[in-house]
Amino acid sequence: MFVKKDLRKIPQILADASQRAASSPPSLSEEGDDTSSTPPTKKAKSNNKNDIITEMRLGRRAPEFLPSCNASILLQPKFRPALDNLIQLSLY
Repeated sequence: MFVKKDLRKIPQILADASQRAASSPPSLSEEGDDTSSTPPTKKAKSNNKNDIITEMRLGRRAPEFLPSCNASILLQPKFRPALDNLIQLSLY
């Protein structure tokens, strides 16, 4: 199985995720709704472009963290909404 790499750069990925988080209202589950026990959808399996991103795989993107070689780009306040709903963040 092949995984298609997202060709966008990290700032664009974070900006899109922030925009999705800000534009989609929190989901309210009704009583008797079994979907509340299932985890939110992952970005790779999502069919809806407005789904909140719960998993980011930013592996093998070391050149994008240069020149300081750290993950400080992830800590910028404008990208906080993108990280609020994350369950898994992979930087490997």
